[in-house]
Amino acid sequence: MTNWEIALNLMDVKTLLSLQGNRRLASMYEKSAFSVAALERNISSVEDILFLPERVRADVDELVRTGKLSFKKELEDLIPKGLRMIGSLPEMRPDNAIKIYEALGVGSISDLRRIITNGKMRSTNGFGIRIEEQVRKSLLAYEKGKKTLTLFEGFSYGNSIKSLLRENGIEKVEVAGSVRRGKEVASNVNVVIGIKGDVEFAKSVIKKNIRFKRVSKESGEKLYLTDRRNTELKFLIVKEPYFYSALAYYTGSKVHNNKIKHIAKVKGFKVSREGYIDFPFRSEEELYKSLSLQYIPPELREGGGEVEAASKNLLPELITYDDINGDLHTHTDFSDGTNSLYDMVEEAIFHGYEYLAITDHSESARVANGLNSHRLLKQIKIIDKMNKSGEITLLKGSELEIGKNGDIDYGDSLLNSLDIRIGGMHTGFEDDKMESTRRITNALSSGFIDILAHPTGRLVPIREGFKLDMEKVFDCAVKYNVALEVDVFPNRMDLSSNLIKQARNFGVQYFSVDTDSHNAGHLNFMKYGVKILRRAGLKKENVVNTFEKSELKKWLLTRKHLKH
Repeated sequence: MTNWEIALNLMDVKTLLSLQGNRRLASMYEKSAFSVAALERNISSVEDILFLPERVRADVDELVRTGKLSFKKELEDLIPKGLRMIGSLPEMRPDNAIKIYEALGVGSISDLRRIITNGKMRSTNGFGIRIEEQVRKSLLAYEKGKKTLTLFEGFSYGNSIKSLLRENGIEKVEVAGSVRRGKEVASNVNVVIGIKGDVEFAKSVIKKNIRFKRVSKESGEKLYLTDRRNTELKFLIVKEPYFYSALAYYTGSKVHNNKIKHIAKVKGFKVSREGYIDFPFRSEEELYKSLSLQYIPPELREGGGEVEAASKNLLPELITYDDINGDLHTHTDFSDGTNSLYDMVEEAIFHGYEYLAITDHSESARVANGLNSHRLLKQIKIIDKMNKSGEITLLKGSELEIGKNGDIDYGDSLLNSLDIRIGGMHTGFEDDKMESTRRITNALSSGFIDILAHPTGRLVPIREGFKLDMEKVFDCAVKYNVALEVDVFPNRMDLSSNLIKQARNFGVQYFSVDTDSHNAGHLNFMKYGVKILRRAGLKKENVVNTFEKSELKKWLLTRKHLKH
C-alpha cells in the first residue's frame, strides 16, 4: 500500500470522526495523514513513522500489513449511511452535514438536491443563503464526477506514483503538468515516463500496480486512468531519448507550449504528433538553450511573458529548497503539537537545518493549549539548555494570538526575551473588512510582530479566510519591516502565489516560508511549499529563512530596535 493510499484512509477516518463531532481526534488523524502523504519513501514498518501518535501508528501498521483498517470500519458501522454520504461530498463541512442530516432529515443525494431546489434549506431556521451556497458548490463538484486536488495532494499523489513505478522497474519517471508548475489546484496528475523497451510493457506495469476504476483513454503513447476517487491520472510514455522533450511539453501550459513549438519550428526542429519537440535532448536546460532561451523553471511556464523574458535573459534566479536554512513556525507538545522539542530538533537536523524556531501558541489560543507566561518561561529555560550543546540553534519564539483590538499576549519584558515573534489570527472570521484589517495593522504597529503568520487565515477548501484590505496589510508590513509568511501547511498555502506577487508590487521586502509543523513529519512540507514561492518569482534574498544564522539574528535585532 502506498503512502498516498494510507493517507486517504486516515483522511476517511478524520471525516468520520468529524461527523461524530470528535474534532480533536479528527484533527489528529488529519495531521497524521498529511505527514504520511509528505513522506518520500513508502512506509515499510512502524519505524518509519515514530513521529505519529501511538494509536495512529497502530492503524498505519494494520494498513501496511493487511490493507484494511478496522477502526474505519467500526466508525462506518456507527454512523448512519445517509450522514456518511452527505459528509463525503467534496468540500462539505462536517458541521453542515450534521445539521442537514439531523434538522432536515436528508438521507441521500437526491434528498439534498430536492431541498435546495424547493427552497426548504434556505427557509429553515439556522441555515440560510450562505450554507445553501456552500452545499450547492459541493453538489456541483460531486456531479462533475472529477476530483480536483490541492497542490499538496497532487504533489504527494504524484510522488507516490513515481516511487511505486520506480519500485517496479520504471526508472525514468517524473510528475509534470500543473502540479509541477506549482498551481494551487490541479484537475489531474500528469506523469511522463521514458522507457528503453516496449510502450505496452510500461502500460501493463502501470495497470498492474496502480488502483484505478477505469481506463479513460488509451492510444499510442498515452494512457489515461480514472482512479477510485475520480482523480484523472494521465501518463505519457515515450522512448527514453525523448524523455526531456516530453517532460517539457507535458509541464508547460497550452500558451507556453504554443510559443515554444513556434520557436522550435522556426529553428528547424520537428514536432511530434503528441506535441513535443522530436529531438533527443539530454536535459530541459539543453532544450531551452537550443531555442536560444534562458532556462525557464517549471513554475514559470504559464505563458505570461516568461518566454519573451527568457529570450532576453531576464528571468530571475528563483529560490530553491536547498536555500532554506531553517523553519520559523513549528509547534511541539507544549501546545497542540504531538512531538517533543527533542523530536523536532532531531528531524530538523535530518533536514540539514541551521536553526529551528519553536513557536507554540500563546495563552489566548486556549483551544490550542496555548502557553501561559509560566509555561513559556519553562520552555525558554529548556531551549537555552539545549542550545548549549546542540547541533542546531533553537530560536525561542511564540505564535502570538492577535486579539480583537490587535492586542497580543504577554508583557513587554517576556516578549523582548524571545528571539522571534510571529503573530496570527484564528478567530473573528465573521468580522467585516475594516475590523479584521484594523486588528492586523494594530498588531503590526506594536513593533512586536516579526512575521505575520498565515495572513488571510484561509483553509483550503473549507474556509475563504478573513475579509481583509490586503493593500493596507501590505503597506503596514512595509512600514514596520514585517515579513509576511507563506504558510505551507497543506490546507493553508497562505499567502498564495498571486498575493505574494501583489505584496511585492506594494513593496513588501521580506517573506518567510514555514511549515506550521505540528509533528516532526510535517517538516517535509517545505519541499512542496517552495514551489509556491518560485511560482511567485521570489528570489533567495526575499525569504528570511534562507538567511544564515548570523544574518537572521541581525535582521531580528533590527526588528527589536523598532520597539524602542
